[in-house]
Amino acid sequence: MTCQRSLFVGLSFFFVLVIYIYVAGIVKPQQHYNLLPLSKPTNNYHHNEDLLNLSTTTFSSTPTLERIDNVKAKYLPSTIIPPTSWVKYVKQWQGLRLPVITCRPRGRLGNIMGEYATMYSLKRHYNVTVVMNNDFKKKLKNIFLNTSLPDIPASAGPFKLKDWTPVQYIGSWNNYAPIELAAAGLLGPKKFIMEEYPFEIQMFHQFKEELKKEFTFAPNYTTKANRFLSSVMKNRSSELLDPVFIGFHIRRTDYKKFIKDRYGSRLPETPYFTRALTHYRTKFPKAAVFIVASDDLQYARSKLHQYHDVFFSPGFSAGEDMALLASCNHSIITVGSFGFWTAYLAGGEVVYADVTTKTEYRFSRKMFEKVGLDNFIPLPVD
Repeated sequence: MTCQRSLFVGLSFFFVLVIYIYVAGIVKPQQHYNLLPLSKPTNNYHHNEDLLNLSTTTFSSTPTLERIDNVKAKYLPSTIIPPTSWVKYVKQWQGLRLPVITCRPRGRLGNIMGEYATMYSLKRHYNVTVVMNNDFKKKLKNIFLNTSLPDIPASAGPFKLKDWTPVQYIGSWNNYAPIELAAAGLLGPKKFIMEEYPFEIQMFHQFKEELKKEFTFAPNYTTKANRFLSSVMKNRSSELLDPVFIGFHIRRTDYKKFIKDRYGSRLPETPYFTRALTHYRTKFPKAAVFIVASDDLQYARSKLHQYHDVFFSPGFSAGEDMALLASCNHSIITVGSFGFWTAYLAGGEVVYADVTTKTEYRFSRKMFEKVGLDNFIPLPVD
């Protein structure tokens, strides 16, 4: 009897201890995710459960840029999770293998293009299922012809945000490591929706030529752009037989407050404009022709109207401005995502403002150099 009582007390203590450890988070319950079998231990992780814990044991909240800087790498890696650590599943949703990733469209055209490019690169890097929801598709469908990412299947019914698990940046606006964890299968076989403003240049730059095809403008946009450039050529001196078009985007309006509040910086002004114009006038004497677009054309005209080689976009829509500037040979940009895409799609040489910020800024010299944008040339803003 005494032996039985001791055994009962011992077992009770054991179960209480197990429950305490579980609640304290020292031991996590095993998660059954219908994992595809691993042929051999990979990357020193011998069990699938270990792989699922990579999000906490390997990728902490330390910003990606800071982690790379510590090892003095010349360029940021395209991805942070090697194929040997991916987890694949047999579980499906609407005939699509999980995980499935989509994105909530945030911001205006430049931001949405960055979000699309990030989704596209996740699919290409991780071979993960990526789909566009209706809200996202509506933002792009009338501007670009060749977007290839599929829609959410009609059989899924109305899109409900609550049915999707959000993933976004961690620790820093420049560290979207969680979306890669999701794409690699390390967060489980779920439906994920990317939140905030993912704009992973280091991921999508490898697919630049593919993205230029994805962002093929609809004929009405290219027709208007070509018509405008032709009209500019007719207004130029007859001695300039081969003008070199330089797209010039000036970001203003809400960005003045945004860059001050979030990054402790300010927008480039006249000294930078003059320096950028001089750069191309020197490089292409009597041939440089500047095509200016801005979200504040009145401001742009007030600063540049006196120059005979500067022409202003009609500014009818963001899509038309994007198509026009992307049709130029070279570029000048100030700050922001819209200017980035005008230059990225145009190719050629890109002059950008070397702004100073108190925190890491995506469209800055440090980022451009870290992702290997060798055709991007910084010029001082003062």
